[in-house]
Amino acid sequence: MHPTDDPWPAPAGSPVGTSGWYLASDGEWYRSDVAPAAGYALAEDGHWRPSDEVAEPWRSSGWGLGDAWWGVLAYVGAGLLGAIVLAAVSGDVNSVDDTSPYALGAFVALNAVAGIGVVWSATYRKGLRSLRRDFGLTGRWLDPLIGIGLGFAGLVTAGLASYAIDTALDAEERTSNLPVDELASAGEFVVFFVAVAVVTPILEELFFRGLIYRSLLKRGRSAPRAIAVTTLLFVVPHLPAAESWTEVAGLFGAIGALGLAFNLACHWTGNRLAAPIVAHMFVNGLAAVALYVG
Repeated sequence: MHPTDDPWPAPAGSPVGTSGWYLASDGEWYRSDVAPAAGYALAEDGHWRPSDEVAEPWRSSGWGLGDAWWGVLAYVGAGLLGAIVLAAVSGDVNSVDDTSPYALGAFVALNAVAGIGVVWSATYRKGLRSLRRDFGLTGRWLDPLIGIGLGFAGLVTAGLASYAIDTALDAEERTSNLPVDELASAGEFVVFFVAVAVVTPILEELFFRGLIYRSLLKRGRSAPRAIAVTTLLFVVPHLPAAESWTEVAGLFGAIGALGLAFNLACHWTGNRLAAPIVAHMFVNGLAAVALYVG
């Protein structure tokens, strides 16, 4: 029913919900019990919207891949700032031990500020002002178990892929993405663990599976295609750890397997981030413990 078909027209300029009327997203007033068209549902903001947008309100937000590019620039800027600060403190850029756990913690902290800043800016300026509603920073009781299962599966697959590639290319040693060689004390282990197994998974999952993956879905990409593109983009920032083309190939296979596992954890739990975050924490946490114990 259109407002003009009713003998009591909606009061112009009245607040949403006045006398049982709602202002729809098309700018028209409708009765609360009558949708403006088939396939519409009443959203939490009092507007009638397409049913899929009401079920997944993030689809109607204004953020997208443009915000992801700002995130990339923020990461690069944070890395450059960290290098400048460390060089200034040491007095000699060549003497900076940028692989120490403490330096790594500083870099991760800067990246966290940059990454969270971009994601928060996207939801605050263009979205629902909620990391939960825009990017799925939530979960259900079964999601952590799914995350651990897929994290373990991803870890096994990554190990097999890396071993197969390194063997086929006759690599001299196994490729590793760990940014440090050893953890000499409990203090170094705590700093490394918090940076790599707590902060990094939350930050990267918000950015890759929250912002980038959902932006691709909003653009109409199918889930398999969006998963493939997000996985590829997830691999790229991890490749600078390689020092040869054989190491690049090994890392590509290993990190690709892990990225795919994290994305499947997100997709199979309704695009919520709890499962991929737990999977990511599981993988990185085991690596940190193994490095400390070994």
